[in-house]
Amino acid sequence: MDIRNRVVIVTGATGSIGRGVCLVLAARGMQVVVADLDQQVCDRFADELVGRGYKAIAVAVDVTSRKATVKMAATVLEQLGAIDVLVNNAGIIGLAPLQELEEAVWDRVIDVNLKGSFLCAQAVVTTMIEQKRGRIINVASVAAARPAPFQSAYAATKSGVLGLTRVWCQELAAYDITVNTVCPGFVDSLMWSEHLGPAYAAVSGVESAAVLDALSRANIPLARPQQPKDLGEAVAYIAGADNVTGHTLYVDGGFTQA
Repeated sequence: MDIRNRVVIVTGATGSIGRGVCLVLAARGMQVVVADLDQQVCDRFADELVGRGYKAIAVAVDVTSRKATVKMAATVLEQLGAIDVLVNNAGIIGLAPLQELEEAVWDRVIDVNLKGSFLCAQAVVTTMIEQKRGRIINVASVAAARPAPFQSAYAATKSGVLGLTRVWCQELAAYDITVNTVCPGFVDSLMWSEHLGPAYAAVSGVESAAVLDALSRANIPLARPQQPKDLGEAVAYIAGADNVTGHTLYVDGGFTQA
């Protein structure tokens, strides 16, 4: 599929990975829907993209709400006339040891990461079926394959996302809709600096500021962390691929193979 001028919704678009994905897709000529919780933050990022000469609109959405995801899809159809690609990127982490993990935190991680992916896909899939084309790209994590301590809720949801991809790719193939997963590795992002880095530092004894580079050298064959734009490149590839479905693409520098 030629992705130029195609319409792509990116959820969690104003976070580090979401921004990287949006920037790459916009640069490739796609019409980017910046979708996240805060309308003003979405507006600012969409304006930034437009200021660079790209095509973008902003839509606020709570991915845990059916009403909100349906409204998001309707708004995109009204303004842009199509929904060609959905990138289910919205996600949170909720780190805690098993004995300390609060039920409310568990529920919230499940709602955003797993239910959110389901609701967003359900909101756009009828349009994709009518178009007889579409791409659903779920963002999971290497935690689905190699989880770390304190990731009970996060790893469970990201494993669940892999399961959704395997089911949906079979259900939707007849409509020329592909469904794939991208799994980020050790991404230099706000999630890392605010949550994962301190957690790994607590386990490893390495200072939080240095733990990303230390873990990369010790555990990643390419010996470097991933950048948000690396995820954007992977998403762009899958968005344009005509005969790739049910696949999990690890963007992790070889971490899951080491």
